Amino acid sequence: MKHSLPPLDSLKVFEAAARHLSFSLAADELCISKGAVSYQIQKLEQSIDCALFKRSVRQVYLTDAGQKLLLTTRRLFDDLNQTLGQLSPKDSEHDVTIGATTYVAMRWLSPRIASFSNQNADVSIVLQHSVNSQDYKLGDVDITIRWAACDGKRDRSRLLELPMPLYPVCSPGLLEKLGMANPTEFIERRLINEAPFSSVPLLCEDRPMDLWQAWYGGETLPLSNPRRIVADANVRTQAAIDGQGWTMADALMQAEIDRGELVAPFQHRLSGYGYHLLVSPGRYLSRKTQSLINWLLEHHQS
Repeated sequence: MKHSLPPLDSLKVFEAAARHLSFSLAADELCISKGAVSYQIQKLEQSIDCALFKRSVRQVYLTDAGQKLLLTTRRLFDDLNQTLGQLSPKDSEHDVTIGATTYVAMRWLSPRIASFSNQNADVSIVLQHSVNSQDYKLGDVDITIRWAACDGKRDRSRLLELPMPLYPVCSPGLLEKLGMANPTEFIERRLINEAPFSSVPLLCEDRPMDLWQAWYGGETLPLSNPRRIVADANVRTQAAIDGQGWTMADALMQAEIDRGELVAPFQHRLSGYGYHLLVSPGRYLSRKTQSLINWLLEHHQS
């Protein structure tokens, strides 16, 4: 329905000036100049063809029309504030939802959330770990962190890429059983496909792309090692520490390597993949969600 109401900015300025009976105080409250207040009031008076203030040297007073308009604008602004407050998700159990695997949540996200929460105690965060499920949808959460191919591009949904080259690791005990305890130099990639290495299981996810084959050299050089499916990356890591086989590591597994629980005897790295910080283009992002996104973008390397 078309209306002939004056501009909202003019009504806001009028309400502040009428409440204070001062153009100067209204200017201070609204963070604008006194001249801007005078301009908006004059614009409003011209719009409704009616004087709203009586002006003297040091004071302004409301006319009868001004008093009537003040009562109406204050009531309308109060109603508007109440409605907007009802629309705001203040009563939800959480403020921000993040979709991430337990592996990424523990090793990359958790310390950053801890730092963020130290300065933003009023923001509650809930993690959802079904990010690799076929039923998972970006629009069901505020922020998603998901593993995918990296091409260096950013768009409305992909806010950040964290490239993570992949490489095989195993326990020192397993390497010793293979006759290569504590190698002083990197060993050749081809050896993983030869005895005794070829009998060692390759721990992997159930995904269409064979990362082990991609690391080894593509489809032209088939790997004969048996595959063992372990869906959770943290479980795969522990299985490798326990000597159950090789697993693909990235930079988030550096702590186990530094502690000597895992070793990385191959120099070759599979690049072009990593973790993406994603949002759904059609989902509304609250101020709290946006503040967390900004924090992650600023501190993703810390």
